[in-house]
Amino acid sequence: MPRTNNLLALFWWGGYTVLGVWAQRTVPGVDFLAPGIVLSMQEEAGKRTALLALIWILLLEGAGNLPFGYGLAWYGLLATAYFAGRWLFEARSYLFMALLGLWAGLLHPVLVYGVASLASLEVVMEPLWIQGLIQAATFPVIWFFADYFFPKRLRQDVRPL
Repeated sequence: MPRTNNLLALFWWGGYTVLGVWAQRTVPGVDFLAPGIVLSMQEEAGKRTALLALIWILLLEGAGNLPFGYGLAWYGLLATAYFAGRWLFEARSYLFMALLGLWAGLLHPVLVYGVASLASLEVVMEPLWIQGLIQAATFPVIWFFADYFFPKRLRQDVRPL
């Protein structure tokens, strides 16, 4: 990839990270970075996606009050669902993104409850289910806008199957 594309990717993903962190402070419990991981797996894959996931996991773990493991499980299970679903659905279809959103919406309360119970923390489930519903509804919308504004010069549309 040319140097200018690397710089463009750095600015794009840096800006996406800043906006995602700001949005997560605005709407607690909803991960605005998760659709970015999916977009990165669709467009770039490889080292850049792994680096983004590492940075975002560290951000998620450092900003939260749960024991270590939520972010790793969150992005790991999301990536697993993406790769498993890609066998059945077109990787860029809106239906597939809606299903990933439903998966993320269900995964959030289950993971929070699981990690909190490992640390013997009490959690109220009602707000977690509401956050899960919001996550399910916003995931495909965020992905759509991120995909729409993703720089054309960074797209890798021609890849072997």
